Amino acid sequence: MKKNIFLFSLLVVFAGMVILSSCRKDEEQDKNNYRSAIDNATAENMFDDVFRQATDGVNAAQDSVEGTRSQENMLSSCATLTITPFDLVTFPKTVVVDFGTTNCLGSDGRYRRGSVEMSCTGWYRDSGTVITVTPHNYYVNDNYVQGVKTLTNNGHNTSSNLTYTLVVNGTVTTSEGTISWSSTRYNEWIEGESTVLNPYDDVYLITGSASGVNVEGDDFDVVINTPLRVQVGCRWITAGTLTLTSGTFSMTVNYGSGACDATAVVTINGNDYTISMV
Repeated sequence: MKKNIFLFSLLVVFAGMVILSSCRKDEEQDKNNYRSAIDNATAENMFDDVFRQATDGVNAAQDSVEGTRSQENMLSSCATLTITPFDLVTFPKTVVVDFGTTNCLGSDGRYRRGSVEMSCTGWYRDSGTVITVTPHNYYVNDNYVQGVKTLTNNGHNTSSNLTYTLVVNGTVTTSEGTISWSSTRYNEWIEGESTVLNPYDDVYLITGSASGVNVEGDDFDVVINTPLRVQVGCRWITAGTLTLTSGTFSMTVNYGSGACDATAVVTINGNDYTISMV
């Protein structure tokens, strides 16, 4: 919004002051509301990280008990994997990925500490499997992630892609405060299922909705308009759009068209803001 104020007369000066004040209020309101967009993006990425650690951990556990190597091990070198009971047939099974008490640098450039525990009724690729994921003292880049994430394998859809339902109820505590976040999402595994030795080419399309409370205490709701594209080889959402409503304002978030970068564009009242995801 432009704020060109021309000092032609006292009346114009006064009018300019009113316009300037109004613009500042609009921009301050915009700032408060795109705070929700930033915090939603942070929560998205933190719980996506929990999802990745869970799937990598369960797949590594399956490889371990089978004595095979179905895929490249994506777990950090400082992560310890524990499987109970350690056999092929007994379920439910508990799988724990423990990163230790000090920050551990992963191959994706993120630091992690704490552990992620999975209770599994079957293996990740098995239709009907339910995996309940609980982080314990779990930090990603010093963001504290708490809550429960439940993943259900729905089997293959009409496009022959595996689909999953994911339900999250949790919080993310950053240096700026705590974000509360709940979501119900549907993941379609569109690429990489057949290349079991290369998990980095896995791509999911995500649809669904979410709601939360940002670090300023403001409520927000989220609906995905076009599917969010998540690539295992990239730490950020690479494409897709969503609508986020906070208070009386509605805004759109555009994650781009597929490039692996940390930027997204938030549009509020016709104003575009570029944000950087954690």
